[in-house]
Amino acid sequence: MAAPPGFLARAEARYSNNVLGIAYMVVSVIFLAAVDTVVKIVARDAAAPIHPVEIVFFRNLFGLVALAPYFLRTGLGGFKTERLGFHALRGAVHSVGMISWFWALTLTTLADATALSFMMPIFATMGAILFMGEPSRRNRWLAIAISFVGMLIILRPGVGAITAGSALVLLSAVGAASSKLLMKSLSRTDSVPAILFYLTFFLTIFSFVPSVFVWTWPTPQSLALLFLIGIFGILGHLFMTWSFRLGDVTAVEPAYFTRLIFAAIIGYVFFTEAPPIWTYVGSAVIVLGSAWLVRSEAREARRALLTTQKPL
Repeated sequence: MAAPPGFLARAEARYSNNVLGIAYMVVSVIFLAAVDTVVKIVARDAAAPIHPVEIVFFRNLFGLVALAPYFLRTGLGGFKTERLGFHALRGAVHSVGMISWFWALTLTTLADATALSFMMPIFATMGAILFMGEPSRRNRWLAIAISFVGMLIILRPGVGAITAGSALVLLSAVGAASSKLLMKSLSRTDSVPAILFYLTFFLTIFSFVPSVFVWTWPTPQSLALLFLIGIFGILGHLFMTWSFRLGDVTAVEPAYFTRLIFAAIIGYVFFTEAPPIWTYVGSAVIVLGSAWLVRSEAREARRALLTTQKPL
């Protein structure tokens, strides 16, 4: 049977979009890995080491400056909201997650931190089921269980003490997952520019307050590196947004896990870090659980779409 008219063209376009989406995701991962690298360098500056809380403040301040032209083009009408308190709550939660992550980077290896951070979508799924009333399907709980096994392989409780760095990474994953769920709620009522502006604004305010208590004036070199953190962070999230906009989630999402490869290489080359084999075994199990979740959710979405389509 011959393919329907236009079928091959649509398939080719979809394939091309997926390939480009994967490429954008890899570029995003490289920028985010660069952020993590520069954070460790600035925190270890022999001349004037910068506390992770202060690094978070500068990351958000420079990110706000970098986004200013975009916000100016949007106009004041794009920032209207009746949920300012909800935006502030998200900013507070996200601040906890970001501070925990930057602090963890100074206490553990890049590979360990990256591997445990893969628990974020799993925590987000749990939160969506428990607090947002999303369906409690068997495939979701199976993915959660698989990923928790991977987390336990990395942490190995009972074999070694769970470090402060590992605990902070998990706290950052919970914070990021909570922020993602709050964003989902805000996206139903507010515009994308408003969501992005208020997050960046409140992150800057909430990270400045605690940074006052650990403040160290950065050297010109550190200030330049802090500016790079802000720019790299914005670029990483922009490329990730474009990636999801272009490609299918099932094609694009797995490319995010290449972040562990870059983290392991950078950690070894720049900081002589050599995590144990259990880090990679556990991260592989977490990736398996996350990949299972993504693909099963895609199947459910397709099934729901087919059932809602009217017969010709």
